[in-house]
Amino acid sequence: MKKRVTRLLAPLCLLALQHPLQAQTPENPDELRAIDLRPQIEKEGTGLSPLSGKCNKDVFRIADVASDPLKVEVLRASLAQQLGLAGDGKTLMVLNWSIYYNKYSAPGGAKLGGIGIQGYALPGSKEKKEKRGSKCSRQESAGGWYEGSEVTTTAAPLVSEFSGTFGGKPFNVRIVHSPRHKIEGKFAGGTDDTQELLDTVQETAEALAMAIVQ
Repeated sequence: MKKRVTRLLAPLCLLALQHPLQAQTPENPDELRAIDLRPQIEKEGTGLSPLSGKCNKDVFRIADVASDPLKVEVLRASLAQQLGLAGDGKTLMVLNWSIYYNKYSAPGGAKLGGIGIQGYALPGSKEKKEKRGSKCSRQESAGGWYEGSEVTTTAAPLVSEFSGTFGGKPFNVRIVHSPRHKIEGKFAGGTDDTQELLDTVQETAEALAMAIVQ
């Protein structure tokens, strides 16, 4: 009797083990799929999570829940659109991926203005100019590092740092996104915040697609 029960339970246990794997398979078997293998710290939280350390002042990790759909699904859908048939049946493994909001700015040196009179330059008032870029070197920063030359507006940038595999091949992508104008920067559902975040994900997908087809 005991052997008979064991034989009946075995298929049920196998079915239970298979269920989580089936949940990761898209409805269309030919569709590009994404598997999120990131550490929990990169997935959790709400809004903004500050990075610790003196080199990471005013740098924040943006939580996944700041966008709906979540950013991994947005990336998958955008990448599938970018690659077309080249992405069918392939798997994107997301190993590490965070998008940071870097609000750090340091006052730069005073810029001497000048007033011209009949072709002669006379000393004018001093104007303070903000120095753009991260406080420390890239090696010393925990995330969200950027150089001043990488931004195109005066708004605080979003920095996307992606690491994963596509079709078994490793890829690393980094994007520095400059918002078109200053945003609220809370990433708690505001329209402008959400749009800039989605634009950053889109740019990440475009850069990843370009790296894949090269």
